[in-house]
Amino acid sequence: MQEHGFILIQTLLLLLGIGVAILLGCHQMDEAVKQIQLEKEALQLESLVRAATDDCRQDETVRYPIGRVICTRTDKGFKMEAILDNGQRIEAVVSNG
Repeated sequence: MQEHGFILIQTLLLLLGIGVAILLGCHQMDEAVKQIQLEKEALQLESLVRAATDDCRQDETVRYPIGRVICTRTDKGFKMEAILDNGQRIEAVVSNG
């Protein structure tokens, strides 16, 4: 009888360990997905600024399929604020030279 109880406890501990391992794996995967999403948004913002570098001609807002760039002319070039459709944004200063 005690042997069955011992086996039951071992089985429960094994299942608990497997559950913890699954939770840790899911947490790590969630963090990896968040990191990939941040990197994707950073690349999109960078691409908006690069595109606007060629497209900005005056104080204006240039629209693109993934967002927009607000261009403000300065004496040395442009100050740009790139904004993705999801609200992420970045500011950049692009010189004329």
